[in-house]
Amino acid sequence: MSGFAQRTHQPGDEAFIYDSWLRSYRASEPHMTQDDYFALQRLRINGLVARNGVLVVYPIEAPRVIAAWACLDLAREAVAHYVYVQREYRGRGIARILLTGRTSTTHWTRAVATMQRQGMRYRPQLLDTA
Repeated sequence: MSGFAQRTHQPGDEAFIYDSWLRSYRASEPHMTQDDYFALQRLRINGLVARNGVLVVYPIEAPRVIAAWACLDLAREAVAHYVYVQREYRGRGIARILLTGRTSTTHWTRAVATMQRQGMRYRPQLLDTA
């Protein structure tokens, strides 16, 4: 991940993290009404962020820019909850590096479908056992 650094999220990062998570995951829950999705997914995110925090990746030359972020389970090292990479930073292996050692995810996305070939497993029930 040359040219990038990592840090834990800061309060000023939360608006971007929540907005990008809510918007990018919306298509994965098409059966939910808009109101239900945003209200209930926000509650889920609140709990996951409170328990696990978020790891932020930023360009070294622009530390206030969030290139990517990951909510990774702190109690279970093999579990990732969600990873988001901004469009202009995709294809550089950032998500792959953030997910090193992770074999399960609690949120289904197209990227997870691709990663199943490398052994990633979709296991939403892990949200119930946190």
